[in-house]
Amino acid sequence: MNSRARVFVVLVGLLMCLLAFTAKASEIGVSDQEIVLGQSLGITGPLAQIAPDIVNGGKAYFDAINSTGGIYGRKIRSVVLDDGYDPARTLKTARQLIEDDKAFALYNFTGTANVAAILPMLANEAQPVPLVGPLTGADGIRNPRMDNVFHVRASYEDELEKLVEHLTTVGIKRLGVLWINNGMGKDGMAGIEKAMKKHGVTSYASVSIQPDGSDAEKAIASLRETQPAAIIMITTGTATVSFIKGFNKVQKGMRFYALSVMGTQSALKALGPDGIGVVVTTVVPFPWSNRNALAKEYQSAMRKAGYDNLSFLGFEAYINAKVIAEAIRRAGKDLTRAKFNSSMESMRDLNLGGFHLSFNKNQHQGSRFVELAIIRDGERFTK
Repeated sequence: MNSRARVFVVLVGLLMCLLAFTAKASEIGVSDQEIVLGQSLGITGPLAQIAPDIVNGGKAYFDAINSTGGIYGRKIRSVVLDDGYDPARTLKTARQLIEDDKAFALYNFTGTANVAAILPMLANEAQPVPLVGPLTGADGIRNPRMDNVFHVRASYEDELEKLVEHLTTVGIKRLGVLWINNGMGKDGMAGIEKAMKKHGVTSYASVSIQPDGSDAEKAIASLRETQPAAIIMITTGTATVSFIKGFNKVQKGMRFYALSVMGTQSALKALGPDGIGVVVTTVVPFPWSNRNALAKEYQSAMRKAGYDNLSFLGFEAYINAKVIAEAIRRAGKDLTRAKFNSSMESMRDLNLGGFHLSFNKNQHQGSRFVELAIIRDGERFTK
């Protein structure tokens, strides 16, 4: 080999090393010291009362991980932005997290319409950004399946099926339905119609309500006219609280059934005595359990982090954070988004400590777990 050929070989080798190093170092949101995650939710707006539970639940888990050195020496840094529960703002905050804050992945985005607003953007990214654990059970968010979007919780359809099954089992078939006038409510109506058809419930009344509860009096009057034996509420936050409080002022004794998004201490405080007897679906185990290993882990992490707001929704956020950490571990030290997505799909019958998940290439919903809890006096839940 002549000198010119040797120089050429050396240059090619150096170029290959440089390309390999660049590829390794170019993964957005990953450095030798940290992994950046992004979260957007309504810290202000109609869902403001549930935001602390969500933020603190995820933070408690990542704080615990970081206190032991992180994952492969990298600590988790979570950037949290306020979108006011406004889908247009969610699109802006998502762009900011991806483009400015350089988030490796997104998680715990809250609200059906809010998540729907960012899915086209995520689908068109040159390097698809993983989204894990969006806090919505809407079927329209899950189908068609996206390769980089992973749902941990059961769907609203699963929750509504559980409620209709329970009510028809105990002989209550004259049901009223209150649905929030946004993507969540419209998706939920499709789910409850399916559940009612399955269980032979054909006669019911449905009324919409604005997300801020501003037309609660009108919704109350409309549903009272139909004289339902129970009211299923496909609603969130302020709308739920306004309706229940307003209804109880004009009629006592109605049975109210709410979805899992109302499973927070802040919701209990907002409802006060009007919350007693309200049944809430849950998509995670009982957070105050002294038997469930995962619940006890959550309780311990929250205490160590200095938080006292245990809740179903906070526990869900904690579980989502734990799932993300597990996927990062499985992806290995040379973390990439592609490896992360493959790691998520490798979680077959994963036992987190009394809560089981299972993902694969064709199934991006990990759990169908649904139970019922009831609000009792003292602003507490019981099973």
